[in-house]
Amino acid sequence: MTFETMSTAFAQISALFSFAPFAHILQPMIEESLAEEGKEQYRCGTVLTPVLVIWLVLALTLRRDLNYHKVLNWMTSGYRWNQMILPPQSNIVQDGAISHARVRLGYKVFQSLFYKLTASFWPITPDFHGLLSVAFDGTTGTMPDTKRNEDEFDKPKSRSGQGAFPHMRMMALMALPVRLMLDIAYAPYTGKGTGERSLVMQILDQLSYKRLLFLLDAGLYSFEIVSKIDQTDQKVLVKAPRTLKPKFIEALPDGSHLAQVTKKVEDPNAPPMKTGCRRWKKVHMTVRVIRFQIPGFRPVTLITNILDPTISARELALHYHKRWDIEIAYDEIKTHQCTTLRGQSPTTFRSKRPDLVKQELYALLITYNLVRMLIREAAEEHDKDPCRISFLDSLQHIIIASPLVTADQQDRREDKVAYLLALISDCDIDRPRRFRINPRVVKVKMSKFKRKRKEHKSEIRDLEKVLLIIWRHPSPETCPEVLPA
Repeated sequence: MTFETMSTAFAQISALFSFAPFAHILQPMIEESLAEEGKEQYRCGTVLTPVLVIWLVLALTLRRDLNYHKVLNWMTSGYRWNQMILPPQSNIVQDGAISHARVRLGYKVFQSLFYKLTASFWPITPDFHGLLSVAFDGTTGTMPDTKRNEDEFDKPKSRSGQGAFPHMRMMALMALPVRLMLDIAYAPYTGKGTGERSLVMQILDQLSYKRLLFLLDAGLYSFEIVSKIDQTDQKVLVKAPRTLKPKFIEALPDGSHLAQVTKKVEDPNAPPMKTGCRRWKKVHMTVRVIRFQIPGFRPVTLITNILDPTISARELALHYHKRWDIEIAYDEIKTHQCTTLRGQSPTTFRSKRPDLVKQELYALLITYNLVRMLIREAAEEHDKDPCRISFLDSLQHIIIASPLVTADQQDRREDKVAYLLALISDCDIDRPRRFRINPRVVKVKMSKFKRKRKEHKSEIRDLEKVLLIIWRHPSPETCPEVLPA
């Protein structure tokens, strides 16, 4: 039966609308978030009800190749073609209605929804001696060049003046075994407190997860970050900068050694001086130092608060390389999820207002996690590794199936979702990740690295065979940086 107007058609649709195949995961959380933010009665009686607007914003991050109206048409295409409920009208709502609905809804609902979703991940099976490996890494997101966006986030500086688009600086925390985003912090591209280490501290201050192993690159090393992780009974494995000179304590039989790192930090409990200056105190931290080298590359120094001698230095050095998986997640989000018909998006975000950019950021991470959760569910049901299932192929199956399953009867949805999971489980990566070594060269000579030539090709190497632990145990007679016995 075809209804004469969109309002009468959506009076039948909106009451039970939930977007498959994510509805069984997210629908209860959407209702909770709307109630907590006082938005459950917002725009009731119209086509764009609160629940529909939330699903629409999430769908906008899946179909970056379509504009607002076409995404709404795609979401409801099952009702149009399978059930023929909608009237023959190309645009479901008037121009500007979707943008207005997004502004009125705000981004706090999506922020609440993101953290409710991340809380539902647990338990996640640990992957390293009872610890769950997580990684911090930063990236930037571009957005349309509007005055509001520029005032809020600023543009990067370049040799010719300013960059073309405003940038948002982002820092994400990812669970490596399942590639799920656990937390996000963001800031303008420039200004005080907008650096990556400041964003890391923001996440650590609100983190409630336990039994984590943080894998950090040298750019994120600071005594405050490592000390913060250590004080919360978490574990950290970080690449030490060359300027760090820990004092030797004791040699371990696996080639690593114990050392002490010392730094003056602000004492929060001490009253300030009469002059108003802050009081400082010395803090000592015992760490384990591991030095290793891959032939053809410079030696690398790792420090960790994992002091258990049963976990060997070689095992820790090999495990440290898994931190690169977060770069794969960024590639999946920014290259595949945000793609357009031309193969890449002109900007990471499409919103022209800062509040909608924040809304879109949380929506982008929610939909990425939802896709990853379906991949994880499919992998568990069919006894596969979720990291060996193609994100892009799974995303394509989800995009094809979503409007059809959404419009289907409730009793048939479960069977179709189960069929979709079987399809996803069959999306094996055709080119599994290889352990490759790439020379440090560049195609365009604009840095200290050599220019890429014909002889510079990737080499496949087995890290377990070529990685060398460097034994470097100084003595008090040869090195002044040794603590006295």
